[in-house]
Amino acid sequence: MNHVVVVGAGPSGAAIAFLLARQGIQVSLIERETQFNRVFRGEGLMPSGVEALYEMGLGQCLEAIPSRTLDAWDFYIDQQRRMRVVEPQGRLGKFSTQIICQSALLKNIVEQTKTLPHFKFYPGWQVRELIRSDVSVCGVKATNGHQTQDFMGDLVIVAEGRYSRSRKLADLSLHQSQTQFDVLWFKLPAPAEVLCETAFTVCLQRQRQYAFYPSWDERLQIGWIVEKGQGKTSAERDWAEEFAQAAPPFLAEHFREHCDELEGPIFLDVIVGVCPQWSIPGLLLIGDAAHPMAPNRAQGINMGLRDAIAAANHLVPVLQNSGTLDRITAALQAIQSERLPEIAAIQHLQLEEWQKIAAFTASPFTYRAFKTVANLLGRFGLTQQAWLYQQRKLRHGAVSVRLEH
Repeated sequence: MNHVVVVGAGPSGAAIAFLLARQGIQVSLIERETQFNRVFRGEGLMPSGVEALYEMGLGQCLEAIPSRTLDAWDFYIDQQRRMRVVEPQGRLGKFSTQIICQSALLKNIVEQTKTLPHFKFYPGWQVRELIRSDVSVCGVKATNGHQTQDFMGDLVIVAEGRYSRSRKLADLSLHQSQTQFDVLWFKLPAPAEVLCETAFTVCLQRQRQYAFYPSWDERLQIGWIVEKGQGKTSAERDWAEEFAQAAPPFLAEHFREHCDELEGPIFLDVIVGVCPQWSIPGLLLIGDAAHPMAPNRAQGINMGLRDAIAAANHLVPVLQNSGTLDRITAALQAIQSERLPEIAAIQHLQLEEWQKIAAFTASPFTYRAFKTVANLLGRFGLTQQAWLYQQRKLRHGAVSVRLEH
């Protein structure tokens, strides 16, 4: 039976390692870090991502971690709420949008995979080189401190994320879309009145655009939009006052009173793009390594989990039967062909949201017009349902993804 080396224990890497090892395929999972905790990890699981976990048989991992079920979406313009959209609750509450501790989820998935006899986990190992034969990639060379080890396999699956080193080593290019914004992330203890429910709140002024929600740890997770390339020069601003200027009055005072407890900013260089080619013989890219997503609606984790399902569907029959290089290569190409339409659709919707923000705030005139329309129409249920309908692919995915093995 074939041996697979998975590089990166993020959502797509941990999930594909579990799916393959569960089918009796030998899997080595390499992760550069020794802990799953990060300064920042995406926390949003849309219904598409929640459903993917249950489809893989990992629903108990989700149920065992800290989380909050999203209740509503609030939209404030110049400190006044112009629209509230109640979040639809999924079947039996299972497939509702969740705010999760991603590091706890990844740890649980890997711990469950460790119970399988065909799986080995190597934390603290960083890939330095690809090992190649005359015809294909056949492993990776990795280091851990002063140790060096060759991890040999019939297939290397790269799930390292948007800044993938292995993607560069494989000479697989990334075609980036033009993005107009970056994001600064902050955290602040949440007031009691915000913790009574879980609402994703958007606060807009012409010169200030940010969103926040109460996270699984009962702190506000705050994302502030900055023009592309301006994020690293913004650290010295009075951020608590900036938030207060655009926040509803009850929260503005909280920002000012707790300014000393504000954590951040953490800079996220927003990259949206896709590799024209996800594979070479012996190596496959999945998740953000193949198609980095924008942060809106946390599509990185959701699309990564769905990538893992599609990859398992194509790879398990081949790898269980000691597939030849030609058969594995054909399966890698089929994975890309299947996943590209959904990735293209979701990235288009993400970039469209950024473009709308840019259009609304382009001038005082466009901003006043946007504010007037929102004030007139936002209170109507038909407008709220129209917004939910426009969001359906970001919430539920653009195609059906089901596990076959």
